[in-house]
Amino acid sequence: MDNTAPQRRSSRIPGIGEFHLPLSRNDLLLGLIAFTEIGLGVETALAHLISGHIKIGEAVPVVFGPVAGILLLIALGLRVRARGATLPSSLLVIATGMASVAVGIIGTAFHWARVLPPTNFENYGLQWDWIIYAPPVAGPLSFAGIGLLAIIALLEDTNPETGKLTLPGVITFNTPLPQTRQFLWLVAFGLYAATLSALLDHARTGFEDYFVWIPLILGVFGSVATTLMAIYHKHSNADYFIYFWVMVLMVITGVLGMGLHINADLPEGTAGGIQIERFIRGAPIMAPMLFAIMGSFGMLTVLDAPVDFDEEDDSSEAE
Repeated sequence: MDNTAPQRRSSRIPGIGEFHLPLSRNDLLLGLIAFTEIGLGVETALAHLISGHIKIGEAVPVVFGPVAGILLLIALGLRVRARGATLPSSLLVIATGMASVAVGIIGTAFHWARVLPPTNFENYGLQWDWIIYAPPVAGPLSFAGIGLLAIIALLEDTNPETGKLTLPGVITFNTPLPQTRQFLWLVAFGLYAATLSALLDHARTGFEDYFVWIPLILGVFGSVATTLMAIYHKHSNADYFIYFWVMVLMVITGVLGMGLHINADLPEGTAGGIQIERFIRGAPIMAPMLFAIMGSFGMLTVLDAPVDFDEEDDSSEAE
């Protein structure tokens, strides 16, 4: 009998129900982060191919994404095999997460440098058209955000919802926010970034199509809902129920957006065959999936989250 096989554990999303999952919340988050890194590498490759070829500097995130994803999957495998955190797996996640943050920050700086016109340009300064048509200013921040998520997911919630976290076998320390609310803040910032990216990307079309308003309106809605969950200290089953379905809506938004982008990149009229050039220079097919990814992160974040009060119990006691 294989004693190293992961055992299915009972996990609960308040207000939704109980699930039997093979991994803990944090391990599931690490797995999703790993695949997100790989996806970001592919998306960055498609974006950088617009110029016809990928330059050396542009190749960094393209190569880093898949490598980071593989390293995180190795670290996750070590954790699952040992049925808990090990020093090698912890160091691997920390190093990969910090590198991802660095790639995101440096990439953002490069993109912002392209936003500013040359210093000898008339009316030097930020201009809306330059921001719209420059490389996506919020794009590289995806690497930074999921790098932070990986590092926080590595930590164990020693005393749930008190802010006391532990790097197993190394250190225990106090943080200003409980781990669940730290995840919620990162998901909120991710949704804000996805909404900003959709705004800048769709601004190139002049917002002529009604469909381009969908990610903007729903993105703001999901971002604000997540922000409220992160701000408030106490939550009821009803709060988690509403939040869960808001995150499902984010997943649907991402999948629908990807379908619409693919449809926009397909040849028009009687032209046959798939033209790779249209997928490279047309609507970015993977960009909308950031909504789906953040929605998935949001749903995983509230696994086994604490219920501070039950509105039904409160109403019955009042009667």
